[in-house]
Amino acid sequence: MVTRRRTLAVVAALTLLGGCAAEPPAVKNNTVVPTAAAEIGGKVTMWYDLDSNDEKSVKEFEKWYIEPYRKKYPKVTVDAVPSTGGTLGQKVKTALAAGRGPDFIETPGSSTAIPYAEAGYLADLGPLAEKEGWKERILPWAYDMGVIDGKFLAVPLYYETLVVYYNKTLFAQNGWSPPTDRASLEKLAGEMQAKGIVPFVNANATYQGATDWLVSSFMNGVAGPAKINQALTGKLPLTDQSFVDSIQLLADYFGKGYFAGGAKQYFSLQDPQKYAMFAEGKAGMYISGSWEFAALDKYFKEAGSEWAEAPLPPLAPGVPSEIYPLSVGGTMSINAASKNLPAAAAYLSWMLSDVTTMWQATSLGLRVPLPITFTQADVPPGVDQRVVDHYQKINDASEKGAVGYTTWTSFGGKAEQFILENIDKVVNGDLSAAQFCAGLDKAFKTDAAAGLIPPVYSTSATG
Repeated sequence: MVTRRRTLAVVAALTLLGGCAAEPPAVKNNTVVPTAAAEIGGKVTMWYDLDSNDEKSVKEFEKWYIEPYRKKYPKVTVDAVPSTGGTLGQKVKTALAAGRGPDFIETPGSSTAIPYAEAGYLADLGPLAEKEGWKERILPWAYDMGVIDGKFLAVPLYYETLVVYYNKTLFAQNGWSPPTDRASLEKLAGEMQAKGIVPFVNANATYQGATDWLVSSFMNGVAGPAKINQALTGKLPLTDQSFVDSIQLLADYFGKGYFAGGAKQYFSLQDPQKYAMFAEGKAGMYISGSWEFAALDKYFKEAGSEWAEAPLPPLAPGVPSEIYPLSVGGTMSINAASKNLPAAAAYLSWMLSDVTTMWQATSLGLRVPLPITFTQADVPPGVDQRVVDHYQKINDASEKGAVGYTTWTSFGGKAEQFILENIDKVVNGDLSAAQFCAGLDKAFKTDAAAGLIPPVYSTSATG
């Protein structure tokens, strides 16, 4: 079950370990990719991250991430070694620094792939992408996120958006509809509070970074995607009044008790309590992302109720509706020092083409889909149609450019760290919205000066 943003226990840090070579011939042009499966062999060692390396978890990982690949490429020997405790990323960095390193380098997102690229660790995947037709396969904005210094270096692993989940059963009982603008949101929140129902069950006692989801939601809803794009491309400072207004409205809503009933409850409510309240109708809505399906299913089934979702509503004049903030939940690259490029390239090719396995694992709550095109016919029976529709909406929005931005994907590392360390101070009233935006702007400019802002995809969401 996925319980945290951008965290998938079975895909959080998949890596293939190989040896090193100063100038392995296979990497010089990044084009040695045999077309026939029978030509691909050799040994790859796979390091992967699990919450627990118990027998069941290991077998599940192997079933969905090793066996299908091995079946397609039977001459490849896979030595899979699980890692726990969240230390895999550091192990990979240490190995690379020592001249060893994995054949595949996985990162939590595009911004963290940039330092690997600057260090020369990432092979140019452009020729492989052209040969395999990946630019047509991967959603345009997600492909752009993998382009660093003009080269396609990082394959997006999975994608996310932010939405308003709501208790459909509760809404039907009260004749409510999901909010479509600020006025309808505040009216609905007032009606819920009058009935003793918490408008939004958001809380961060289990995961402190959950407040970051609200920052992204309110920036897209108040400032709007067009101004976020201007900020990311250096045309508008994050001290602009539209961003201050975004954070101020978030603070105001906390002051009104919209989230968890108030700041005190927000900081103390644990995830099990939060989901139970939501499913039982003690709370009406929840601003969160694509990673929530498994948890929602569990608690709503136990409560005998039903959940649904709606797009984030625009919260200021001129901000368009039906906008989906986008996020790449991780990237995978090939180590430029790989000794077995054909097998590593074949893994990426398999991963991006085996849609059936992808959706089967999704149906079990073990992963979320890759940001690739798909049709309803690609989805096997048994997958929750709400999940399929969710990703189809993202894909449709991607094609139309009706997209927004998430801080953890599109802002630099220092800016993201500033948000995580300071947004709760705004919630507590210890930091003003203007002070927060000034600090965020300073951190962002530091990232920009260091060249650490991820590639900025375009948006047509201009209002």
